[in-house]
Amino acid sequence: MPRHELPDGLAAGSGRISVAVAAHQADAGPLGAAAGLMAALAAATLLATTQAAAQSPAAQSPADLRPTSQPAPIPAPGADGEVVSLTADRLVSDDKAGLLTAEGAVEARFQGRTLRAGKLVYDTNTRRIRASGGVQITDPDGLVRSAEEMDLDEQLNEGVATRFGAVFPGGGTAAATGAIRRADGRNELREAIYTACPVCANNADGGTSGPTWTLSARRAVQDPASKMIEYRDAVLQFGSVPVVYLPYFAHPDPSAGPRSGFLPPDLGQNRRLGAFYEQPYYWRIGPDQDVTLSPRVHSQINPLLGFNYRKRFWSGAIELDGSITNERDFDGGGDRFGDDSWRGHLFGSGAFKINEFWDWGFGVERASDDLYLRRYDLPGAGQTRGPFVGDTLRLLSQAYAIGQDANTYANVSLISYQGLRETDNTQTLPLILPFAEVEHVIREPLLDGQLRLQASTASLIREEGGVDSARASVGADWRRDDVLPAGLVMGAFAQVRADAYRITDATPGKTDDLTRTVGLAGVELRYPMVRRDAGLTTILEPIAMVAIGSDGGNDARIVNEDSQAFELDESNLFRPNAAPNFDLWEPGPRASAGVRATVRGDNGHSASVAIGRRWRQDAEPLFGVATNLNGTESDFVGAVSADLGPGFGAKVRFRLDDQNYSLTRIDASVRAAVGALSGSVRYFNIDDTLRPGDPSEEVRADASWQFNKNWSVGFGLQRDLDSDISLGQNLRLLYQDDCTLLEFSYARSETQDRRLGPNEGFQIRLGLSTLGVFGGS
Repeated sequence: MPRHELPDGLAAGSGRISVAVAAHQADAGPLGAAAGLMAALAAATLLATTQAAAQSPAAQSPADLRPTSQPAPIPAPGADGEVVSLTADRLVSDDKAGLLTAEGAVEARFQGRTLRAGKLVYDTNTRRIRASGGVQITDPDGLVRSAEEMDLDEQLNEGVATRFGAVFPGGGTAAATGAIRRADGRNELREAIYTACPVCANNADGGTSGPTWTLSARRAVQDPASKMIEYRDAVLQFGSVPVVYLPYFAHPDPSAGPRSGFLPPDLGQNRRLGAFYEQPYYWRIGPDQDVTLSPRVHSQINPLLGFNYRKRFWSGAIELDGSITNERDFDGGGDRFGDDSWRGHLFGSGAFKINEFWDWGFGVERASDDLYLRRYDLPGAGQTRGPFVGDTLRLLSQAYAIGQDANTYANVSLISYQGLRETDNTQTLPLILPFAEVEHVIREPLLDGQLRLQASTASLIREEGGVDSARASVGADWRRDDVLPAGLVMGAFAQVRADAYRITDATPGKTDDLTRTVGLAGVELRYPMVRRDAGLTTILEPIAMVAIGSDGGNDARIVNEDSQAFELDESNLFRPNAAPNFDLWEPGPRASAGVRATVRGDNGHSASVAIGRRWRQDAEPLFGVATNLNGTESDFVGAVSADLGPGFGAKVRFRLDDQNYSLTRIDASVRAAVGALSGSVRYFNIDDTLRPGDPSEEVRADASWQFNKNWSVGFGLQRDLDSDISLGQNLRLLYQDDCTLLEFSYARSETQDRRLGPNEGFQIRLGLSTLGVFGGS
């Protein structure tokens, strides 16, 4: 074992030296944008090292060992005290030179950080600390910094590191020829370079290459007072090719948290807008609110200002997103007509907690005119902003309160619509003031079943040209499931409901009040049979349901507001009352029968099939042909699906005519991947007699080809086969690696809505890991 030598020739013992002392926590800012707390950590650790060396048992045992220049005294441990530990092969004290040295695989731990070096030296005369020989500092979060040599003063005010480098835990590497901490607290990197890419990546031919991109600067300075990082002569370089030069730019220090400033821009070109450029600016108003302003200029029309406002409260938060412009109407080619006017849109939502049971919130979706969103290619319609969701052609605004616990659910909502179709008249669309419902579940009531108690009300008001209606309902729903001998599963059920309606203007100038009571009872039988064989589990399950419902109930004066677009299919085949919601009722006896079969493999692959139909004693004239309940016998309905892992998956839902077994509806989707090729196709076809006038045949497809490690090409298509036009098509060329995304995309649509006709556009997106995406989200 090496001996631990002292200048006076006294032996200090054998084995590695390990000491620990208490030291006050140092507070110093990052040494440059990439350095973090390098200078402070090194100085604190080195200072503790010298103190530990002077206090080590080996150094204290000889009575005549006295350094000529004493190091700073050890501070007493306090509330901010930290234990510093040091291990090294040798500790050497040179009294004449005033040097204390730790050598050989030096490792110091302080404040959760670890410093490793070949040598640490403390000069008691100049009170400076030097670390050399492969200096490396590891933070608790995984940040690793390195330098060839570090030189710092004892007070942590200033220091220098040569050949500095840092590896960030979130991905990223920084390097500089030198790192300097100034006496005023500023930290500086000289000839700095940064990348989020692997520094040495493997090539296909077995060699290595440099990072895909680098950001270099002649000088980078971090100011702890302003918490800003400034760069001078910065260059963004791809491979060996410089592409962007900025003489100066700045951004907040990551330790500063959110700060106001510019965000990555969005740019592109299309037929309506021409070339456009959007430059978002983020304004941090305070710790609880911010706003992003996004002015967008176009080459063919007037500019548009977008905004996004967010605010947190003690009980919830709100977000408002919108835009405003002063412009005339314009057609698909960007040609303007009509008068200038202020136009815009507003989307917003808020959610707040009242107590442990109740929450309340709101959702806003409004546009100045029905083509505004499409003219400017503005997203956001149809997103979830509350319990009810609109779509891209019908905006929905709402205010609501929701209460929920383990057994009870309650909802009170006010709802307003805005139609975006040419045929929509907002004045005839209803205001729902209000819709309310409450449901309570009793787990073990009569006969060990489950009982649900329900109440509901809805009031629909139209400004003009329609029928106003109000409804109040109360009901109960009971069900019990039992497993009988031989594995037969029987579910008994019963429902009862009372409705009261007030209908205004169904007959001009007249108000009708009416009530009805409806109910049903029945039983469902299932007989699941399971077989296990050679890694496969097969389940075959015949199902039958029989129920008797009350006759009548469908008064011609009741306007069907809530059951307009439903269809009996495999998902609701065994529902006791196939008519959803309240306004329609399925009367009389009915029965459903079908079978389900599923095969599952131990490898996760599966396939299933289901088919069945429904019979009714009497036809109900209020059920249209599209509902599949218009006669006494439904069409056959079913579904087939398969999931064979990433390489293949398919699902087909179908409806077969009950007379000639012809296909009246099909919705089929398939996905597949073979080698570098992958794609998906979805096709649906609905018989014209089911929904006259609606699109009845459409195909959607998407395909991509990964033609080398990083490059791929993709194509997407949505085509209306009835009209023989493309609703949308796009072509994409994409480069992607661990740190970079580059996409060139072309999109085209042939749809025509009034004077807003076909459109096409081109866009470029560039994403740099840890820096953001330029040219889109």
